[in-house]
Amino acid sequence: MTKRTTKFVTALTLAVLVFAGLNCFALTGVLVNAAGSTGAFNAFALAADNATSECGTHIWTKKSGASGIDNRNPSIPANTANIWIVWNTKQNTVCSYLAVDSVIGQQLFFAVPHSTLSIPSAEIGVAGDNLVATLTDEPLPAAIYALLNGQQFNAAPSDIRPEDALFEANRVLAPLDTVHYNGLGYGPGPIGTTIKSSQSAKAVTPVAYAITGNDPISQLPVAAYKTTNVGAQAIIFFVNTTDSSAGGFGTSAFSNVSRFTLAAMLNGTFTRTRDMANQTGLPSIGAHVFLREPTSGTYTTTEFTIPRSVEINSTQELGVDPSVDNPLNISYASGGTRQRVVGSGEMVATVGATTDSLGYAFWSTTSFANVVGTTKYLTVDGVDPLYATVLQNPSQTFPTCTAPCSGLVTFPNIANGSYPAWNVLRVVTVNPAPSAVTKLITQAQSQVVNVTPDFLPLGSLQVFRSHYLQSGVSPANGLTGGSEAGGDVGGAVFSIQGGQDYNADTGHGLTNKKQ
Repeated sequence: MTKRTTKFVTALTLAVLVFAGLNCFALTGVLVNAAGSTGAFNAFALAADNATSECGTHIWTKKSGASGIDNRNPSIPANTANIWIVWNTKQNTVCSYLAVDSVIGQQLFFAVPHSTLSIPSAEIGVAGDNLVATLTDEPLPAAIYALLNGQQFNAAPSDIRPEDALFEANRVLAPLDTVHYNGLGYGPGPIGTTIKSSQSAKAVTPVAYAITGNDPISQLPVAAYKTTNVGAQAIIFFVNTTDSSAGGFGTSAFSNVSRFTLAAMLNGTFTRTRDMANQTGLPSIGAHVFLREPTSGTYTTTEFTIPRSVEINSTQELGVDPSVDNPLNISYASGGTRQRVVGSGEMVATVGATTDSLGYAFWSTTSFANVVGTTKYLTVDGVDPLYATVLQNPSQTFPTCTAPCSGLVTFPNIANGSYPAWNVLRVVTVNPAPSAVTKLITQAQSQVVNVTPDFLPLGSLQVFRSHYLQSGVSPANGLTGGSEAGGDVGGAVFSIQGGQDYNADTGHGLTNKKQ
């Protein structure tokens, strides 16, 4: 675990200065210091390391290379994760991204005193790990380390809105509720029980925080926040294809899954591969199902669009008791298992290496590059997440490219809302947003159009998810010039035009509707 570099008392003093009127993030040379979604890690790296970016054209990435330090209490564990750092030739401008996950990223961002980035000094001069497939790492310069280490986060890229992230954080910390699963039992707070991976030493610790009012640990006021929408992301459900025998996920019997069957696979009701096929006579082969950690935006989007949707009313955590299932590693008589992984990278690598396994992750052009030969994606209810129809890619293998590859995938069924598992990627900042963060968002939106299509550009989205009361925040869809508010993960899908017309006719928004 990374040693803390910021003392609690010092952090409290800093918080007083911040709330005395400093607009926190005007740090010379540090333009963007982000912590958040693992799913958006690659897209923002490609946007940052670009000749038209303010960040620069030199990059260093490292697996578990840095930590986010929550300075509210020395007992809060450091959040160690993959990182990219991009800098300019003069080594006086830097941007960075720590890939924790959506909920932990927002915990770090909203915590008062502010959380900070900690990079081990031993990383100075060390070669990078080339975590972004199309970019080439350089060793980390001492000047960039000195500029960035210990600085506070000024952005939280997130797969879910702050209201949804806070709801999920509180749900994770609440006492175990085996009836409605409104509490998952990883408390008590404010510092919860560490959620462990079954595949490695990776882990995350949920910690209480607030998005309005006073921080629950320090009791200091939380600054006003702003969310900036970036684009729409698709959750991809995928299987390992190395078993091509009858009943193996590598056969043509497994290409589509209904959302009800998918929920039953995720919650442990179905434990065999053949339970997912619409044909009889297949042999009994145990399926290995991998779930993300519940502090993940990928997990939360999957949870509320598939098993915990209104019509299915279940959960990925069905039958999971943290007192005995942490790490989650349940074995069934069928030979199947249900196990926990932490982070998108671990999910993709684990499914890619595990015969007859099923998992999920947000799409990006580089996320699946290393498992193209051992995996394929599934359609859900017959709807393809990447193409207009499966006829455009009958094998359902992951498309690959060498950038630039504009138009590689076009997400028409995300644009029209017919694919069920998607959500909007956004970035949480102070209000107003730092200009450098806004510019990086614009660059990311440009690069997915012209270079690598990691998500659907916001302007191409023809639909919206209904916002609803969440974490005490009243809903607003933001379709008529006002700001968005409330939760929207798993919100019912309507056309943007329909929402605008309804507002014009009634003066109201299509709010509080769930999928």
